Amino acid sequence: MTRTKWMRLGVRDPADILRWAGAQSTRQLDEFRYRLIRGREFVSFRMVPRYAIEIGTNDIVVVAYVKRGARDRLIANAVSFCRKATREIFAKLAALKPRAIAPLPSHTAELYQFAIARRASTARR
Repeated sequence: MTRTKWMRLGVRDPADILRWAGAQSTRQLDEFRYRLIRGREFVSFRMVPRYAIEIGTNDIVVVAYVKRGARDRLIANAVSFCRKATREIFAKLAALKPRAIAPLPSHTAELYQFAIARRASTARR
């Protein structure tokens, strides 16, 4: 059974990820994956350090995410507030609308009983 060492890394700028990896005495970096989840940037990669790892594996899987700054948090909170306020306004407007009254069924057609069809006579010519 192979073990995997995971590391979670929070950075302020995506370029800080490579700066950090360069400072860690790494032998190899590969399997980079970039994801954007709910407006946050995530980068995962496999790092093989020059030093020995004590848990029986030779690589570390690093999941790095970009921390949101104060400006990004402020914008996200403002957008969330606007969405919530809009939902509440539409809900209150819907409550003020008069309820639709079901129309009464109107008498539109009469059913008639037709006479039984006669057979065509062959005597006429």
